[in-house]
Amino acid sequence: MKQHMGIFTSDKLRDYLAFEPGMRAEQLSDRIWTVSDGLCRTIFLEGDNSVVAFDTFGTPGRARAYRAAIEQAVPGKPIKMVVYSHDHLDHAGFAADLAPEAEIVADEMTAKIIDLRDADGQLPVTRPLSGRENPVNIDGAEFLLINPGPTHGTGHLSAYFATEKILFSSDTILPNARYGFMPDYHLANFVRFMRELADLDFQTFVPGRHQVSDRDQFIMGCDYIEALSVACQEAFVEMVPIWVHDAMAEYCKAKLGSRFGGLDGFDQHIGQTAIRIVHHYLMGGWGLEDTPEPAILLA
Repeated sequence: MKQHMGIFTSDKLRDYLAFEPGMRAEQLSDRIWTVSDGLCRTIFLEGDNSVVAFDTFGTPGRARAYRAAIEQAVPGKPIKMVVYSHDHLDHAGFAADLAPEAEIVADEMTAKIIDLRDADGQLPVTRPLSGRENPVNIDGAEFLLINPGPTHGTGHLSAYFATEKILFSSDTILPNARYGFMPDYHLANFVRFMRELADLDFQTFVPGRHQVSDRDQFIMGCDYIEALSVACQEAFVEMVPIWVHDAMAEYCKAKLGSRFGGLDGFDQHIGQTAIRIVHHYLMGGWGLEDTPEPAILLA
């Protein structure tokens, strides 16, 4: 079987791309399920006669394993719609292996990136959305797709299920401190936009990685990124060698350990995250997304 390659060019990746891990869906409500490959996580929605899948996972094999998990949980219902939460290949790269005939829904900015990237296996968007909020009513299921503004990736969409009180927001807030280097997080407005999502009435939070979370952990995640951003600015004042990983890690652990040290991954990841945040302040942000008026991207 020919493997889609994404943007990889080395044939040595074929075994990695083909591997199909075991995945089992977990039911969150009458219509909503979540599934993980052990690192990335997503959701799918059971309609009256079909399935709406969010994202695809990051290899052809994982996309096929995702499809198998859906078929086991919801037998006899085809995937008619795939919603890309954002443009990144590790989450939404292989709809060609998940559901090649499905309608592909995403924000219009995500659609532009995907068209220009032309990655093997990442199907183009067939239904681009614009603006901050787009209600979706399909096959007996209703939900709201929200682009809160620049948060992660390009044209990020979060999904809110009001009846079930569930929020899905891939690769934004995590239920731990495992952010690593945080590439492509638009830090200037990130916490502000996430706190706006916290105004929604949800109890269950499904992140794009790790375990299912809840409202309190979501708010704690906002608090953590905000506090770490303050600590990184104070490092400039106190003449910490901001470009040195170990120095930043120890400084930020001392500043934040009493409040956030219990978060999973705190000791191992805070240094990398701090280096990313420091460079946000050094460089001034990540393009248009980190300007004071990022709404230009939603205009």
